[in-house]
Amino acid sequence: MKFYINYILFLIFFSCDFLSNKELVVEELVSNDLKTFNWNDVDTYPRFQNCDTIINKESNFNCFVNTITSKLQANLINNSVVVNSSISDTLIVNFNVTNKGDIVLSELSNESMISELNVLIDSIFKLTVSDLPKLYPAIKRGQPVKTKFVLPVLISTTD
Repeated sequence: MKFYINYILFLIFFSCDFLSNKELVVEELVSNDLKTFNWNDVDTYPRFQNCDTIINKESNFNCFVNTITSKLQANLINNSVVVNSSISDTLIVNFNVTNKGDIVLSELSNESMISELNVLIDSIFKLTVSDLPKLYPAIKRGQPVKTKFVLPVLISTTD
């Protein structure tokens, strides 16, 4: 009987040490995984409802960009504005796609452009966002994530 009690105590003593080694292994695995984790890439880009059947990641991204640019271009043409001088410049539109699938304008940047024109383009961009089809967020490891995009827009008063 003493033998069994000593044997059980021996197993308990070494099993606790065995469990603590497993925790260190898990922490090491997580640490190694975080080192190799690419924070700047997603598994699938945000996709519009009209692009939902596209499986290829690159084609899906192209469909996403083409949908936004074609709507923005159409709204810029429909909402033309009269200016006194010739303009040929690039406006940088920074926007985010939230993990809920909403597009949020974060910044319009171009110092050489007239501030009234920036306000107009801001309102046209918001109009464009409201006209877009349903948007599904980007996916990273099975979870919807927020993504940032930079869209250069050429503004020109000439054809």
